[in-house]
Amino acid sequence: NIVHTQGWVHCHTPATDASGTVKATLDAVFEHFQNMDLPAPVRISMACCLNMCGAVHCSDIAILG
Repeated sequence: NIVHTQGWVHCHTPATDASGTVKATLDAVFEHFQNMDLPAPVRISMACCLNMCGAVHCSDIAILG
């Protein structure tokens, strides 16, 4: 599954707006999730800054802004 938190709504220290990065990532991997053709379950997450509210510390693929 893909984890995405809208940090800029409540965060005072975001390094980036996650929406663009999440959209680009989802566009690249959506077919794999839709067809379930990956070799194992994958968790992708995006966090806007080092506070990691996007649960990047417990994901298979983590994108940090």
